[in-house]
Amino acid sequence: MKAVLRRPRLSLSAWILIGLGLGIFAGVFLGDAATALQPVADVYIRLMQMTVLPYLVLAIVIGFGQLEASQARLLAKRAGAMLVLTWGLTFAVVAAMPASFPGIQSAFFFSNALVEPGQPFSIPDLYFSANPFHSLANAVVPAVVLFSSMLGIALIGVDQRERLLAPLRVVNAAVISITKFVISLTPVGVFAIVAVTAGTVTGDMLQRLEVYFVAFSAAALVLAFCILPLMVTALTPFSYREVLGVSRDALLTAFVASSAFIVLPILVERSKTLLEQHGLLNPESDSAADILIPILFNFPNAGRLLTLLFVPFAAWLAGSPFSAGDFSTLLAVGIPSYFAKAQVALPFLLDVFKLPHDLFQLYIPTTIITGKFDSMVTAMNLLVFALLGAAAMGGFLELRRKRVVTAGLAMLVVTALTVAGVRVVLHAAVDTTYRRDEALRTMTASRSLAPAIVHDVRPPVNAEPAAGGGVLERARARGTLRVGYDPANVPFSFFNRSNQLVGFDVELAHSLAESFGLKPEFVPIDWEDLPAMLADGEIDVMPGMWVRPFWFGSVHMSSPYFTGTIGVVVRDERRGEFASVEALRRRRGLNVGIPLDTRQLAFSIDRYFGGADAEFVVFKSAGEFFAGGHSGVDAFLMPAEGGAAFTLLHPEFAVVVPQPDPVRLPYAFGLAPGAERMADAVNEWIVFAESEGMIRRAYDYWVLGRGAEDRRPRWSILRNVLGWRPAGDRR
Repeated sequence: MKAVLRRPRLSLSAWILIGLGLGIFAGVFLGDAATALQPVADVYIRLMQMTVLPYLVLAIVIGFGQLEASQARLLAKRAGAMLVLTWGLTFAVVAAMPASFPGIQSAFFFSNALVEPGQPFSIPDLYFSANPFHSLANAVVPAVVLFSSMLGIALIGVDQRERLLAPLRVVNAAVISITKFVISLTPVGVFAIVAVTAGTVTGDMLQRLEVYFVAFSAAALVLAFCILPLMVTALTPFSYREVLGVSRDALLTAFVASSAFIVLPILVERSKTLLEQHGLLNPESDSAADILIPILFNFPNAGRLLTLLFVPFAAWLAGSPFSAGDFSTLLAVGIPSYFAKAQVALPFLLDVFKLPHDLFQLYIPTTIITGKFDSMVTAMNLLVFALLGAAAMGGFLELRRKRVVTAGLAMLVVTALTVAGVRVVLHAAVDTTYRRDEALRTMTASRSLAPAIVHDVRPPVNAEPAAGGGVLERARARGTLRVGYDPANVPFSFFNRSNQLVGFDVELAHSLAESFGLKPEFVPIDWEDLPAMLADGEIDVMPGMWVRPFWFGSVHMSSPYFTGTIGVVVRDERRGEFASVEALRRRRGLNVGIPLDTRQLAFSIDRYFGGADAEFVVFKSAGEFFAGGHSGVDAFLMPAEGGAAFTLLHPEFAVVVPQPDPVRLPYAFGLAPGAERMADAVNEWIVFAESEGMIRRAYDYWVLGRGAEDRRPRWSILRNVLGWRPAGDRR
């Protein structure tokens, strides 16, 4: 008989890697068009999630229920020790990585996070539920785990518990069978997830956050492939190669899917496989594997704590690198806060270290990449918990000095070499030249605008008879709508690098003039002369006026078209001093700059500084303060939206909105007293512009800085090499 040659069957890990490679190629080839694969990715993730909560409940109840009381107490003690050891090693890596960061200077556009209060963290809501079925339906995992643990522990003292545990084991086996089927679909899910990610992630985002990405990725690799597996090899009979071998499929799946939650059943199965290979699978070690992975998933683990690195990164990005004392505070406050989600913990920690809230907005897109690494680390950490817990319960935990010392030295050397290597790479590859000012100066109009007349200086006042006696009629007779502007009022009105008058108010003024069938004519103003300029017809309208009693007797106001927030601009290193209203009111010896007149911001002064020993210095405008008039002035009181834009040009400053209950500031068009018909027309346009989304789009573009982002389509082979364009796409 002839020998039949059979091709070796590829392992699941190999198929996952093939899916990973094909997904990267598809993303690069398709670019933005890869989003068509998002439904496939969503279906795969939901299939994986479908069995996890039932598995959690069953595994915890069965695992605790089959233990004796003495075994449960021992498991709790050993699990606590493992958690503390893991926290310490993880935090050591987090504290070491910022040593690799290069020097930087930075600033940001306004973010709504500046005015939002810190998110509350509620232990009762997270862990204690009056209705466990509500927790199951809403995937409140900590509450589900607590209820399941209590039910399982309660079974320990029940005489006939096996009558319940036996059918639960059958159901659990069926759930695991479903999970295995879904796992077999992982290569397809991996392909879709990676294709969408590779096709949509932008170079601008990667460039802005490359330091964090590199440091985070390096720290994750050190934890997942050095520190965590060495913990096992130092204390158990298992070899380093064996630990990595049984974890491979789970790590790849968690990495690609950005979720350790969906691989919990795989981790339990793989840990039991390794125990069985060594003949160490017994009722005690079996229960430890079943219990520890689902329970400790809800505690701060290495993967979750790794995102603490974002806090020193945010401090570095804001120009205030962490000191040794800051790291000790982060250790004491950070780990307890991570009993909640990172989305709750990080804003709280940014508050603790007095870092701008808008930095948290950077964290959200980073999870596209870092979420893969922290999921991989979480998966490895849970496997380590299972193996060490099984060793502790099964009686084969080995504490040999030589192996422990060898593993400890290896951890130290690898971590030190990684930090040094990352430092060399970042200093050589990362361009830390400050360019955010250029991003503002090179902004252009968000749409094609009709030609306008722009005066660099105030033209001579020509007495013009008003046709019909009104401002609107006079403008129509002239053929232009004269709009006042402050030439240095970023981001509302300013001259860009090409000497074009641009900005939020400028764009709205163009739309207003177009709606009247007029050509916009922009006239520079002096704020002190503004009432007279309106009354004399030198200008017809003035956008961007603050609705404050200071103007009520001399200027007629339209309805507000957007509402800003009063903040203070301070030196970067002093922003923490101005974050709290309560702290401000206790300050002594403050000198605070005020634009134009103290009466204009009287309410804000009383709200923020009432009771403080403060003197107020009047400036003609914010531009005068930033132009060098800030000697001896501790802070400048102004709208946070404008202050944030000014800090882009002057990154040594930061904008702070004192909390709680910051002062809100409506913006309106100013008109001459008695110009009721013009005011009615402007108000009608405001209603129209709001309903059409014009104001919202202009706000996002100029105030939030969307206009400074790269709006070019994502590079792809399909578009940029083969020249394909979707129908109607002229970009």
